[in-house]
Amino acid sequence: RAGSKQPTTPADNYYLARRRTLQVVVSSLLTEAGFESAEKAAVETLTEMLQSYISEIGRSAKSYCEHTARTQPTLSDIVVTLVEMGFNVETLPAYAKRSQRMVITAPPVTNQPVTPKALTAGQNKPHPSHIPGHFPEFPDPHTYIKTP
Repeated sequence: RAGSKQPTTPADNYYLARRRTLQVVVSSLLTEAGFESAEKAAVETLTEMLQSYISEIGRSAKSYCEHTARTQPTLSDIVVTLVEMGFNVETLPAYAKRSQRMVITAPPVTNQPVTPKALTAGQNKPHPSHIPGHFPEFPDPHTYIKTP
């Protein structure tokens, strides 16, 4: 139907809020660079490029961190990632302290979409005394208990 709005899910709202923030960032950078206006398609293309760039930094940093048997990326993972992507990290401090930079207010707090819990059947058994407490819980009983 023309003109009807599709209902949005919390996941859609979360995505749209982040996407809108990236558009504000792109618009601010264009203003800093001296542009007075920009076509919507150009802003959208630059927003997509920025989102892809940030996502690639995250993926690559995660990969470096996992190669060293860690689960949380560190600053050095980010630096190596940026260097590998051809970014001159030595220019970053001066860029961060530039006088003409625009300050962007934080987006409104939105709760991240809740991931639904997996379907469970039956009661999970507690660990016997000989199994350390830091071990993962047993799987749901239906996955390993035989029925007659």
